[in-house]
Amino acid sequence: MAPPIGNQNAKKLKTPELRALAYQQYCEHLAQGKDKKCWYFEHPEVTLLWETMEKYIREDPVEFDPIKKKVAEAKGFGYWESVVHDSAVGKNKDANTASLQMVMRNKYQWNSQDARRDGYDENLLAQFNMLMDQITKRQNESS
Repeated sequence: MAPPIGNQNAKKLKTPELRALAYQQYCEHLAQGKDKKCWYFEHPEVTLLWETMEKYIREDPVEFDPIKKKVAEAKGFGYWESVVHDSAVGKNKDANTASLQMVMRNKYQWNSQDARRDGYDENLLAQFNMLMDQITKRQNESS
């Protein structure tokens, strides 16, 4: 027998305080440049993963303002962009170019069909590839 419409029995985050705490931690995680798939919320009352948080955000955009998530994602992207930039200008000469390329390509879908589909234009992709080439060149010069 299906539960009645509006049933809240399966709802994991039962209080506004708990929902706010989980969402805050989720956004902080994303702002650090970490992937949503490695986020989890452990609390004495409940444990949940990113899929549940994404569902809350989709289903209740008033309590879980999606702009907060987008800002956190932008901060996370900025973090990785600064790591790449520091490597390109020689500030971080020990950066591993192959690792940076892997992170940026896998995490942000750089230089792939997905990137084009998601709206990254060809000029931006070309700039990224030039930046990676610059990092490799600097590292080879300092070796």
